[in-house]
Amino acid sequence: MMPTFPIAGLTMNTARKVLACAALVALTACSENRQLLEAGGSETPVVGNPDAALPMAWWQPQASDNLTWQWQLQGKIDTSFDVDVYNLDIDAPVEIIQELKARGTRVICYFSAGTVEAWRPDAALFPESIIGEQYEDLVDEQWIDYGNYAVFADVMRARMDTCKAKGFDAIETDNVDAHNYESRDANGNVVNIGTNFLMTLDESTAYIRWLAEEAHARGLSIGLKNAEEMAADVVGDVDWMLTEDCYVDNWCNAASVFVENNKPVFMAEYDDLVPDFAPACELAKSLGYFAIWRDSSLANETYLACE
Repeated sequence: MMPTFPIAGLTMNTARKVLACAALVALTACSENRQLLEAGGSETPVVGNPDAALPMAWWQPQASDNLTWQWQLQGKIDTSFDVDVYNLDIDAPVEIIQELKARGTRVICYFSAGTVEAWRPDAALFPESIIGEQYEDLVDEQWIDYGNYAVFADVMRARMDTCKAKGFDAIETDNVDAHNYESRDANGNVVNIGTNFLMTLDESTAYIRWLAEEAHARGLSIGLKNAEEMAADVVGDVDWMLTEDCYVDNWCNAASVFVENNKPVFMAEYDDLVPDFAPACELAKSLGYFAIWRDSSLANETYLACE
């Protein structure tokens, strides 16, 4: 008579088969998780459950990678730059993205997450109730009340889905610093509501964290755009930072928390405000940032990388 295994009345042979199978499942899961981690993901290993969905991996660049990059949002896209990263508008042609990806270039997907732009095909999907004042001097762009982002969450999710489907590696969500457009007096009281919504830093922080969760769920990397006062609070939630005018506005040091956490800072200065790029380049090198000098239209004009 075949001896009985003491657990659940299994025979010894059956028990050995069960244990061997479990070991094989665990080994396979560990191997798959290791591959995800090596691909740049940030996952909690899943072991022993072959039916569980594997966590999503996403690009996590490092400050130590010494990355080169190009940023173009307007005009015919020039793909001739031999750089590690391209930052392009969400409407960039799929063929361009595929061309860049084929040579190993990472591609970032730009869209505004804090304003509605009248020319976007999804502009009509934003409810009137959350559309506010004009954004700076752009007559066809207005602030949105992202303190109530649940109202238009599906629009942002759809944009991320588009970025993912086109083959982008990451998203740049612009205009998440609406709180800076509310003028305050010396006591912190709002004296002029620039967005029409009395936006707060807490709302901006909550919004970028939600955007990061949604991006990572799709296997997309995400960065913090400007909003340096949020840097220390969200450095653990996002994967990199992009700065504009930090040299000319004297706030570059505020982004250093990213480099301290081995996350890159992509720094951009514009030729109309910084006619001599050399001092900005020297500062970028001292801070470990990846700096470029561009025309403010981000078309196909001025480009110089800090080396």
